[in-house]
Amino acid sequence: MSQLHTQVLAEQRLLFTEDGLLPDCLPHVHELRPAYNLSAVFDDCHNYVYANEGLLKEKIFHEIVKLLVMKLYDERTNSAGNLHFGVTSVEYKLVRADAPSGFEERMNRLFNAVRGQYPHLFSDSILKLKPLTLAYIVGRLQDISLTNTPGDIKGEAFQTFVYRQQRGDRGEFFTPYPIVRLAVEMIAPQPREKLIDPACGSGGFLIEAISYIQRNFPDTNKADHIREFVCGMEFNPDIALAAGIRITFDGGRGTEIICANTLSGSNHLDGSFDVVLTNPPFGSKGRIEDHGILKSYILARKWEKLSDNIWEPTKVVMAGQSPDVLFVEKCLRLLKPGGRMAIVLPEGLLQNISSGHIRFWIRTQANVLGVVSIPQEAFVPYGTGIKTSLMLLQKHPSDKQHHACFMARMQKVGYDVKGQVTYKRDGAGKLLRDTSVACIVDDDVEEIAKAYWKSADIKKLIETDKVYSVPYELLDSRLDAEHYRPDDLRLIEQLQAGGAKPLGEISDILNETADFRLVPDGEIRYIAISDVDSRTMQVVSQQIIKAHEAPSRATYRVHKGDIITAISGASTGTRKQASAVITEEEDGAICSNGFAVIRNIREVNTLFLLAYMRTEYYLRQVRRLMTGHAIPAISTEDLAKVLVPIPPQGEQENIAQGVASIQAMRRDASRIGEKVVTETEQIISRAH
Repeated sequence: MSQLHTQVLAEQRLLFTEDGLLPDCLPHVHELRPAYNLSAVFDDCHNYVYANEGLLKEKIFHEIVKLLVMKLYDERTNSAGNLHFGVTSVEYKLVRADAPSGFEERMNRLFNAVRGQYPHLFSDSILKLKPLTLAYIVGRLQDISLTNTPGDIKGEAFQTFVYRQQRGDRGEFFTPYPIVRLAVEMIAPQPREKLIDPACGSGGFLIEAISYIQRNFPDTNKADHIREFVCGMEFNPDIALAAGIRITFDGGRGTEIICANTLSGSNHLDGSFDVVLTNPPFGSKGRIEDHGILKSYILARKWEKLSDNIWEPTKVVMAGQSPDVLFVEKCLRLLKPGGRMAIVLPEGLLQNISSGHIRFWIRTQANVLGVVSIPQEAFVPYGTGIKTSLMLLQKHPSDKQHHACFMARMQKVGYDVKGQVTYKRDGAGKLLRDTSVACIVDDDVEEIAKAYWKSADIKKLIETDKVYSVPYELLDSRLDAEHYRPDDLRLIEQLQAGGAKPLGEISDILNETADFRLVPDGEIRYIAISDVDSRTMQVVSQQIIKAHEAPSRATYRVHKGDIITAISGASTGTRKQASAVITEEEDGAICSNGFAVIRNIREVNTLFLLAYMRTEYYLRQVRRLMTGHAIPAISTEDLAKVLVPIPPQGEQENIAQGVASIQAMRRDASRIGEKVVTETEQIISRAH
């Protein structure tokens, strides 16, 4: 393609809007129509500004926001006659020729009018784009009706636009729309309930809650409802501005969004709200370390464990705390007694032993209404692979008695790890469509929400692998949905009925570390997880290393008759989990702390116990008790809870003999293999 041809195409593109050539006169409100590719329009505007203005992303964001508010204001206030927000073909040509056109003066008048109406949305008093850039952006937007564009289209476009401009490293990840929709459907806000998102980001939860009210209570005055009952708080000024714009799009004034650090400052909003919907920032990267903030939160203190699942706070304030933990406490403070909240949290907070005191405190403050496990890939397109859950709470005291906690395992979110939408298909692979021509997005939102409300109306939910209810008396120290899968709970019930005993009751689990490093010049035999053959359940090699060169994981000294079993890594809880009995050959070796060392085994034959560790009865219990997703692991404290059946001694002996036979065959095979290698070397040596 010639340079001249390229230039002609570029100039034609500048003269085109979504419909064709720029008009001869400014548009009228009734001529505008909804946009169904708003994200593409926003991208085009951003790219044009970036290429022609040389502005940083933050500056581009603010300039485009100005124009969007001007556009919306013009649509709402100029219902008669031609709109002010627009550029004619003649004006565009004059602007390109750097000649007076009246276009710039009209845009400045409109901007000043908008500033007068929404002064809180703007930090400066002028439009900073060059006239030609301004004309191009106006031309791309002028035939679109922002007012009548569907809310989900506007929301997706605006969230994509904001995410592109404002994505940070403080854990401010935007919430995927299916998760937002699920939270709102389950919390079911009512028309006169005051609602807040104290970490509102670009306002996704608030907008969906407003939409929910409009769908289910169509007689509600939308603008009045927003201004009286909706509130959002956001620390990042630019993202708070984005949320304010979105609220303005829906009929609010934008003042419903407060730019402030929710975790600090005044408590004047505490106890003011009926509903909290939020996805707070989380992760260790953005830990709160301000002592002035930390000292006002009980969950920022160190806690002492008094007994099983009973904790007590100390007076010592920690040096730092994850923001999600503090947000849990703040959200419950914001609620009125009996108020409800839905919060997205990292799953580790619901399962890790180190967070046990947090879960204990939560249950002293609220009923756990439900927990939905969210697939790990849900947040990948939005910048993080952290496994999360949606937790629903109702603050004490409540006038309703809850007998069970709803649990669900969300498996489909409507898109893949690349963010591409996935659609439902029939048995033949054909796309399914709704009553219109639209394809049906493949997600679990409707199914889970319906099951949740069904569980509230009957004493016991019909259980499936995806949705189930857990009686409160069965809730232990953990609150993650995977921990309470019905088939696992039935397994435990069956084992208990058959007389099975906890592993910690029939053995000792070693927790004393070896002191081999006191002899730095000595040698040790070291056993890593890779030194165990999981199929024959024995140690197949040992590494001879200097004591001072031993890896930091070298921890426990093992003795003949011990069982070592892996408690961390991807193979833990699977048939490949490394478990072995220590023989005389490994006696005195040092093993990795990736193993648990089981000693002084009582009531069961050691080799029977070893064989049991390869069965699904054992492995399912291990999987149920594991925590972590990047590096899954089970603590020795939880390992001690795994149930072990105690069959008759004769049956145990038969299994033990089978294990001994397998191990003897492997040792024989190993010796034969070594003999063959030695003989081969001797033959080659004689030949030379």
